[in-house]
This record gives sequence, structure tokens and C-alpha cells, in this order.
Amino acid sequence: MAYIAHILAPADWETFEQTEEYRPASLDEQGFVHCSKLGQIVVVADVAHAHRDEWVLLLLDESRLEAPVRYETNEDGGSSFPHVYGPLTLDAVVDSFDFERDQTGFRLPEGLLNYESVR
Repeated sequence: MAYIAHILAPADWETFEQTEEYRPASLDEQGFVHCSKLGQIVVVADVAHAHRDEWVLLLLDESRLEAPVRYETNEDGGSSFPHVYGPLTLDAVVDSFDFERDQTGFRLPEGLLNYESVR
């Protein structure tokens, strides 16, 4: 099973759970939903999400996403990131975790390590 992750605000997660579909602004603005490989989560959060201390981290089963996933290299030509070219659907969400930042930055939630392929 291939897992990818998406970080979103707690209020957006509540709405997603009710509507069973999530369409962040990036889908309209850039045509895709930003996601991360599991080894990229903390770095992405520390860079892109440091303006807020509380987030929700979604663990997604890539094979259960209805929209195509493309791994694309960022502007600096370095790492490739998974981009989902359509809305996220609730049935692709394997688990959700509170994802909090402390004075040193973000850390992977302990519960995430329960997933064999994450280790």
C-alpha cells in the first residue's frame, strides 16, 4: 500500500468529514492538491505550515484516490512531491492525526508509526 499525506486546518477536516470531498484552494488555483511523501511531512510542515501551531495530518491510500496522482519536481529541481489532480475523497483517508508544532517544530504523530509501510 502506498501512502501519501496531506496537511489541512482542523476546520477544513471537519467540513471534509461531513461532505466526504475536499477541494482546497490549490485545486482551483494550481489544478492539484499538494501532498507529501511520508518522509517529507515534517520538512514541508516546518516550511509551509509554520504560521499555525495546530493542523490535521491525513494519511491517504494512494490507490483509493479517485483522481490521478503525479509525482512532480518542485521549482528548484530537487525533491518530487505527489500532486493529486482532483478532489480528495473521504474513502481514501486511512487515518487522521492531530499535527501540532512546538518550539522546535513539527514531529510525526506517534500513531502514524503504527502503519507498517511508514516505518
